[in-house]
Amino acid sequence: MAPDQDYDQDNSHVDDTQKYFFKCMVGDFPEKMAIPQKFVDNFNGHISEVIKLEAPDGNIYNIQAIRDLNKIVLGSGWGVFVSFYKLKAGYFLVFRYIRDSHFKVLIFDFGTCCEKEVFHVLMNCGPDSQEKESNSESHRRCELCDVHFYWHHLDDRQKHFLRLMVGDFRQEMSIPQKFVNNFRGRISEVMKLEAPDGNIYNFKVTKDLNKIVLRYGWAAFASDYQLKEHDLLVFRYIGDSHFKVLIFDPSGCEKQLFNIVLNHAPNVPKTCISHDRSFLRETRRRDCGSHDNNSRKTKKMTPVDSPSPRSEGVTSPEVTMNSAGLREITEPHYVLATGCNLTTAQKAEVDALVKKVRPVIPFYITAMNKTSMSGSLVICKDYAAKYLPHEEQFITLCHPHKSNIWVDNLKVITDGSCMLSVGWSCFVLHNELRESDICLFEVSKNDGEVTMVVHSLEGGHHLQGEYATH
Repeated sequence: MAPDQDYDQDNSHVDDTQKYFFKCMVGDFPEKMAIPQKFVDNFNGHISEVIKLEAPDGNIYNIQAIRDLNKIVLGSGWGVFVSFYKLKAGYFLVFRYIRDSHFKVLIFDFGTCCEKEVFHVLMNCGPDSQEKESNSESHRRCELCDVHFYWHHLDDRQKHFLRLMVGDFRQEMSIPQKFVNNFRGRISEVMKLEAPDGNIYNFKVTKDLNKIVLRYGWAAFASDYQLKEHDLLVFRYIGDSHFKVLIFDPSGCEKQLFNIVLNHAPNVPKTCISHDRSFLRETRRRDCGSHDNNSRKTKKMTPVDSPSPRSEGVTSPEVTMNSAGLREITEPHYVLATGCNLTTAQKAEVDALVKKVRPVIPFYITAMNKTSMSGSLVICKDYAAKYLPHEEQFITLCHPHKSNIWVDNLKVITDGSCMLSVGWSCFVLHNELRESDICLFEVSKNDGEVTMVVHSLEGGHHLQGEYATH
């Protein structure tokens, strides 16, 4: 199914332990708190008369759940929780159901969009003593200790921040300044964001002074998950510039997006998927706009196809006769990597594609081998020097028949050749490339941005020697 269609409008089959809701502290929140009606209506499990509320520091509070018609309101015990964690108007609380009327809660200060640091005091109170001990002098919180412990000792993988979708949220999103200033981990130039359905998006990170902004890739994410004004997103860091995100609508419940599934091939991990169709439309050649969903060419070369004689490495310019009978030297239509020869049938396919696309920049053609299958692909220095950037920059990889894109950092090696790595590895996996397949790189440039549309032919060529990195 298409990635932006067939949203699941009924999450009744989702495990209750994967369900969340949030509440904003407004009105008479110090006395009571109502669980969102949508959550109550769709919850499969049983919420008993007393629920357990587990705070971020591990303390567990027993709170009375009062039923009023179809509503469930937290009453006795809730005031103790509010007082002990000094909840204020405007704070956001995110609740996750665990089991047996047990919820875990995260507390966010909306002013900073970061968690309230409450990770120092552990009361170890029994169910019957919590109210008494919560109010005792021996358990007063030390806020400075909390802040220090949270930012300097707590595992980064337990840290969260949130963002409310307002302003130009469809085009970009910034990471909260407090999180950026205090985060001990490293956010690289490409950030991974894992959506609730398991799809992973790669975003180019723009650093503006001390701000970190997600731009390239964000518009597609916002479109795919139909983000609307006042939706709330909660992010959890899980390591290596990788975040998981929860998406809530203004009702306080998660958006029902659990059936957004891309066309994954068997054994292809979702972690290699990234999207930015709006950015893709701005950078791809119009000839590549086919809606065919096949990821691979279906034509297979037979053993009787003989290799056509081609020079290895960069091809020589072609010599033609113009209308006046004079010889003209023109750019080659494509360049073969060292060791890559085409069969007669493959050459015919390439020629047909050249005639269709009429590339401004010659195709770069290479054969998949163990090195390019294992995660890196080197583009020979002669081609790189003439047609590719001379310093590192992000480039976009895409398939001619798909809306997905893969962002990669094009690295310039000391000998002048260029190398693709992480984004290329994802492209290989998702598009099921195999050793001996032929890849044609259609390079285009637009306002300094480089896009490579990668056409592929299945194997059958003759590979001679190692890949050229000259």
